[in-house]
Amino acid sequence: MSEYKYGDRTYKLTNGNYDVELPNEIKQPETVFKYYGKTDYSIDAIIKNYLFCSHPYHLNDSIDSSSLLWDFTNLPKAVFEKFYTQYGFDKVMVIDYEKEKAHGFVTIKQKFFEMASKNAGVISLTTNSLQTLMWAHYSTESGFMIELDWKEIKNNLKGLNPKLNNYAFFPIQYVDKLETIDFFGNGFNSPDIPYLYSTAVKRKDWSYEDEWRLMTYTMDYGVPNSIRGPFQDIPSHHDRKVFYPKDAIKSIVLGKHFFNGSNLKKVIDDKTYQLKKGSDLDFVDFLEQNYNDRIYFCGEYQNGTEFKRSAEKVHFKKVNTDTIQMIRENKVYV
Repeated sequence: MSEYKYGDRTYKLTNGNYDVELPNEIKQPETVFKYYGKTDYSIDAIIKNYLFCSHPYHLNDSIDSSSLLWDFTNLPKAVFEKFYTQYGFDKVMVIDYEKEKAHGFVTIKQKFFEMASKNAGVISLTTNSLQTLMWAHYSTESGFMIELDWKEIKNNLKGLNPKLNNYAFFPIQYVDKLETIDFFGNGFNSPDIPYLYSTAVKRKDWSYEDEWRLMTYTMDYGVPNSIRGPFQDIPSHHDRKVFYPKDAIKSIVLGKHFFNGSNLKKVIDDKTYQLKKGSDLDFVDFLEQNYNDRIYFCGEYQNGTEFKRSAEKVHFKKVNTDTIQMIRENKVYV
């Protein structure tokens, strides 16, 4: 067993299984939420019931899950040379130990990072359903949010994803100051625990997200190096997707600007819309046929001197092939 305690959490690798040991007062949530911008990729994810397993290079916080959090100061020369030759880097590059040490072992660290990150996926979820900044940052108000039953997902992870080796599900540990993990001074014999740690800590600036993170592990998700610059990607042999059962979706909340000039041909009345042909119309048809009993519409209301968010339950009624009514059910959660 390999483990690392930081704050009130312990990051573990036991018999090839990853885990984050939490304080007793932190319980796994019954439901989690996922925000989406309205893109073809997002719509495809809902229609096919999967979550995209991001690489750190896909994330919006540049130091999230970053190897910058790995301290290689105590890397012994013998370990350096063994790694250098064992993986054949001596055949494609010349690296001097002392020069590499003076530069923070940046080249070798990158290779370790690629080894760890190519087999792992990051899925960002939240327990916060009506947070204004989340709606603004991740759905731009014109997207949508889904509520997911975590137990349904967990019970079907292995069955629906046979190539999934293991996973870890934990809340982000928000800290005042990010600290590095001593990669070689803690007796780690692989990058697994340092990588798990680096995926689980974020600055308190991000605490409004109330993020729970699902880490998935399989072989050869690949590394999208070209996101960083003119670098060669490490090819993927498995899609970065984790599938869940249809019934795991408990609700779908449409953003307050979901219907807008990009998808509307005509507003017939307050809640009757004629849509342009395209992916949005197809998506509305899909929702009407598959999730019409669990659709909500996001809005804001005034409560005294305050403005607050709400989600009003609605359902769609097809008028004709391109026109729908959004029927209010007079049920609101805030």
